[in-house]
Amino acid sequence: MKNKKKKNSIKNTIFFLIILVISIYVLFLDSYSFFKKYQKRRTYNKLKAEIVTLKKINNNLKKDNIELKKNPKKWEKAARKLGMQKKGEEIYIFKDDKRKTP
Repeated sequence: MKNKKKKNSIKNTIFFLIILVISIYVLFLDSYSFFKKYQKRRTYNKLKAEIVTLKKINNNLKKDNIELKKNPKKWEKAARKLGMQKKGEEIYIFKDDKRKTP
């Protein structure tokens, strides 16, 4: 009787270890593991959010481009912000002196 209980105990332990090893393999080591799927899902969601943001920026830039093509004054203003000048113009840059005078 004792011998039978020992055999059952050993069988149960071996069965438990096999289940544990398979579980660890499936959860962490397999190429389709839950852990890797979780990481890929997080990366996918981040990239999806980035795509939405970039599409908004792209749409704004398209609107600005259309507006610049239609309105020459805005085009000139944008060019001047970039430091461009018309032919024959002189540009003076004034620096604000923020030193304290005694």
